[in-house]
Amino acid sequence: MDAIVVIVNRFTKMIRLKTTNTNISSERIAKIYKNEIWKLHGIPRRILSDRGLQFVKGLQKSWEQTTCAMEEAQKRMKMQFDKKRRNPQELKPGDYE
Repeated sequence: MDAIVVIVNRFTKMIRLKTTNTNISSERIAKIYKNEIWKLHGIPRRILSDRGLQFVKGLQKSWEQTTCAMEEAQKRMKMQFDKKRRNPQELKPGDYE
């Protein structure tokens, strides 16, 4: 580990520091954000990086793929939950005694 990823929430003035290597990929940073930062701060409005435009574009692409997968999982979970709520177990006389 020879580098630190700094993630700043400009609204709350909180920062998160994650140790990493200098040759980290945009996909790996997107994974770190998804696993550790997103639940605390939400989706980023702006990305500032000293790694160049291609790195930021790769990060945005990875983030979009990650969020799409997460949204699909949430939709499936919601559909399952709604299905259970709409179709409660039917009780027959004598079942509840």
